Amino acid sequence: MKKSLLLVSLLTASSMAFAGTTGEEFQTLYELVNDWATGYLGRAIALIFLLVGLGVGVLRGSLIGAVGCLGAAMCLLIAPTVIEGILTAVI
Repeated sequence: MKKSLLLVSLLTASSMAFAGTTGEEFQTLYELVNDWATGYLGRAIALIFLLVGLGVGVLRGSLIGAVGCLGAAMCLLIAPTVIEGILTAVI
């Protein structure tokens, strides 16, 4: 029983190594969304996040609202690069 479980887990793990390179039918969608997020649209959305956070912070009298929006803006700009690095990593 243990040998068959080990064999199944090894076969599953070896197929996961190619998970980032399969599915060419979604490549154009990925490139489109990636270009949006890392291009001027992503920068505009990040700037809007920051401005809205600053506006909420001024209205409440605290800049804590800007911190969450700044975090969202940073995630929007940094996350595509991190995801690309994770999915193209060679083990």
